Amino acid sequence: MFKVQHIVSVWEVLVIKLMCQSIFHILGDSMELNYYMEYAMSLAIGIEFVKMLCTHTPGTIIEVLLFATSRQMVVEHLNGVQTLLGIIAIAGLFAIRKYLFCNFDETDHIICRGSQTVGHANLISGVKIPEEKTRLLRDVLAERLKREDKSIAIGACTYYKDCALRVDSMRDQVITRVEVIKAL
Repeated sequence: MFKVQHIVSVWEVLVIKLMCQSIFHILGDSMELNYYMEYAMSLAIGIEFVKMLCTHTPGTIIEVLLFATSRQMVVEHLNGVQTLLGIIAIAGLFAIRKYLFCNFDETDHIICRGSQTVGHANLISGVKIPEEKTRLLRDVLAERLKREDKSIAIGACTYYKDCALRVDSMRDQVITRVEVIKAL
């Protein structure tokens, strides 16, 4: 699979190519700023697009749209109405990123206090821990670990059908934080 390390190496190759082209054009007195702006912005959009394909997060989609819209505004010679629409589109994308995304949209795990109830943990993490909703997470996790003959220690984990609970921290032999993992 294509990894982020590959993105960096592709980025380096394309930047070196752009620099070599610019040196030859400077020496030949045929430098056109519009060409270089278009090439550099297309390069940035390409890198963001590959990053979007690798990470699959809503934030990367917004970043690709931001780059594409800003590239269109910078490279093309737009009239006043088109420029205003581009500015409104960019402002809308920033507003979407700031107000419509929350940290829970992109996470596959969340840390909860051990004193939280199963019902509350289910609500904030988006999973369905098949236990009584009024029970405390620390009690549920401790009992499951004992039943599975596992020691109650940091890092100990128990698995359900579509999620897992892991001891994240302890104090005086009591579980204080539980990691709820929802992507198995």
